[in-house]
Amino acid sequence: MSDERNLDEVEPKATSVVPSAAQVSGGIPMPPVRLLQIMSPDEWEGFTEEWLSFHKTKGTYQSIKRFSGPGDLGLDVIAFTTADGFAKPWDSYQCKHYDHALMPTDVYGEIGKIIYHSFQRTPPFNQACRVPRRHVFIAPYGVGIMLGRLLRDPNRLKEEARAKWQSHCAPAIGAGIEAPLTGELLAYFDSFSFSIFDDRTAVELVEEHAQTGFHAPRFGGGLPPRGEPDAPPSEPTEAESLYLRKLLDAYGDHLGKPMTDREELVPHPDLEGHYKRQRVLFYSAESLRNFARDRTPPRTFDSLQDDVYNGVIDICEASHADALERLRKTVTTAGQLNVSGNALVGVTKVADKQGICHQLANDDRLTWTKQP
Repeated sequence: MSDERNLDEVEPKATSVVPSAAQVSGGIPMPPVRLLQIMSPDEWEGFTEEWLSFHKTKGTYQSIKRFSGPGDLGLDVIAFTTADGFAKPWDSYQCKHYDHALMPTDVYGEIGKIIYHSFQRTPPFNQACRVPRRHVFIAPYGVGIMLGRLLRDPNRLKEEARAKWQSHCAPAIGAGIEAPLTGELLAYFDSFSFSIFDDRTAVELVEEHAQTGFHAPRFGGGLPPRGEPDAPPSEPTEAESLYLRKLLDAYGDHLGKPMTDREELVPHPDLEGHYKRQRVLFYSAESLRNFARDRTPPRTFDSLQDDVYNGVIDICEASHADALERLRKTVTTAGQLNVSGNALVGVTKVADKQGICHQLANDDRLTWTKQP
């Protein structure tokens, strides 16, 4: 009988799979929740600020501030509900960049700071809203089972904090501060609502971050699908006035007579059809602008507009038979432009690029009728 174990040939499974171009370029995608766990402290700070921008955009908060100044009062990121700051309800977010799920011992000190400094009315705890509505702990690994249970049971959390006050809470409040849980401080502790302490899971953070314009640049994965653009309203809006005025001027230059109103296009069905199509193009580009505002970082759409402008300006400034020919050739050129360098390329249609020409005309960057 042989003592040799059975040895099986090892063959990497990946060799039997044909990789995609994206996988060869970027490797196997890592879930955002996992990426949170390997972020540097600076990256984690940037992520949390991006995540909170979701709540600011939703209108939950009027402004987000990072607390700074001498002394650690247990405040990290402050979210104000109004421009009145601490005079109206506010929330506090404690960002913990730890390499493990938060344990009760990781937060007792923070709880102690909030209770002690609000008791002492240490600024900014001396204002109208003395304590935050919620004091939320967020960390790359989230909270552990034990802390999670305590946060869901405020009364039990209070009793645990009472038991750990001398060993874990008081020593973290500040150098040289003596804070025995007696007398008025004890009475304040007993009346303090521990229901303000809360947490957010890593999954919740990622789901809400995914609804900001920062998600795709940070985690990849492309942009979400884009809905169909709105049809132009039957009556043009004030926001369309300049590019439509320039359209009528181009038609007038083509016909050899001034055009002051779109009703004058009725005897010219080809021009009337062209006019209607340009409005569709404009609204397509406006739809992309709105999508970019919600799903990409600031100036992403502005950069796309600049790409279109740079791609068509020489055509626009060249000599043409009339203004309408200049308009048509410029818009046609825009539709053929390669904008692969822009983050919006995957959701940008030909109509969007053509409609951007009318946005540029609306911004007075393009003009079809040349002044003598």
